[in-house]
Amino acid sequence: MIRANDVIGYRYKVIAELGSGGMSDVYEARDVIFKREVAIKVIKYEYAKKIENLIRFQNEARFSAAFNHPNIVKIYDYGEYNNLPYIVNEFVKGQTLREILDYKRCFSLNESCSIMLQLCDAVIAVHSKNIVHRDIKPQNIYYASDGQIKLGDFGISVLIGSDLNVNENKKVMGTAQYLATELVLGEKPSFQSDIYAMGITFFELLSGRVPFDGKDPHEVAIMQVEKEVPSPLTINPDLPKEVEYIIFKAVNKDLNERYHTVSEMRKDILSLYKNKKIMKKKYFFFSLFGIGRNS
Repeated sequence: MIRANDVIGYRYKVIAELGSGGMSDVYEARDVIFKREVAIKVIKYEYAKKIENLIRFQNEARFSAAFNHPNIVKIYDYGEYNNLPYIVNEFVKGQTLREILDYKRCFSLNESCSIMLQLCDAVIAVHSKNIVHRDIKPQNIYYASDGQIKLGDFGISVLIGSDLNVNENKKVMGTAQYLATELVLGEKPSFQSDIYAMGITFFELLSGRVPFDGKDPHEVAIMQVEKEVPSPLTINPDLPKEVEYIIFKAVNKDLNERYHTVSEMRKDILSLYKNKKIMKKKYFFFSLFGIGRNS
C-alpha cells in the first residue's frame, strides 16, 4: 500500500492519493530532482496478475510517450515499485470536464467550441501516429483555469495494424454512452469511432447530458445501435443550426456520411467559432434537470 511520504523510483515523494478507478490508483507526488509536481498512476495488485493487463498498461505508457503536444497529457517516466508498474505523468492543475459538468451542467457555445477545437488538435496528433484513443469522454479531458484542455488516459488505445494490441481490436471496450454504433456491432475501432465519441462529447458540453443513458451499459449500447442521436436543439432550441449539423455529421451511423477525419470536423467547428454574429448572441438554456444559463 502506498502512503504519503513514500518515495517511488528514488525520486518521487508521494503527497496524497488523487483517486482510484479502473485498473489503477493515482497519486500526486513531488519529483525531488526536477522540483515539480507529478501524477503517478500505479496498477492495482489484483490487475497486475494478468499478463494482458500488464501489456495494456505498458502500451498506455508507450502510446502516451509518443506525444509532445500542448493538448495531450505528457508522460515523464515508467518503472516498477514493489513489483507493480507505474507511469509518471505531468500533474495537470485543474479538473476534468466531467467534474465541471457535474456542477456547472453545461458550457457556453463559445467555451464548448474552444474546448472542441483543442480536442480536435489533440486527436489529430493521436491519429497521426496511427493510434485510436478509444476512450474520448469528459472524464479523460482535463480543463485548466486558463481554458487549456489536455487529453489523457490511453489505457485502452490501440495502434492500427500492430501486434501490441493483445486482441483489443476484437473486444467491445469503452464507455457505452460514447461508444460508436459500429463498435457495439463488433467492428474494429477506427479514427471514425473516435470522431463519434467527440460528437457525443460536444453534445454533452452544450446540453449537460449525453444522448443515451441508463443504469445498464448493455441497454445504452443497444440505444447506440437502434436509436438516432436527438438534436441538441431539442434541449436548447436557441443553439444555432450549425451545432446540429456538426454533431449529426460526427455521430452519423453511416460511416460514409460521418466525418472521415478530425480535420474535417475541426474545420466546421472553427467556422462556427469565427462567426461573430452567432458567438456574440446569448443563449438561454433550460435544462430538463433544472434551469441554467448558457451564455
